[in-house]
Amino acid sequence: MFFVDDLLLRSVGLSLPGLDMIWTLEQVHKFALKELYNPEKIKARIKETRLLYEFGEISRAEYERTNSMLINKLKLAEKAEKMDLGSRLDLLG
Repeated sequence: MFFVDDLLLRSVGLSLPGLDMIWTLEQVHKFALKELYNPEKIKARIKETRLLYEFGEISRAEYERTNSMLINKLKLAEKAEKMDLGSRLDLLG
């Protein structure tokens, strides 16, 4: 619905303050997803978890649970990066 409203209003050259706020929130959401699903940060976290386990800071069960979660998150992040789901096509420029 917002897309249709945005498309119609931009086509006639109108800008509403509420739509600018929606755009800002979309940008914040996009940035948050990039930070949350950054493959390099997830890989660094996997290495950090491995080191914590090797130095005896965490138990084997906790290491396996955390490592499994991070590997799944990494796979999801790599798929999302390939599909580029965060991008939208701006028809009106």
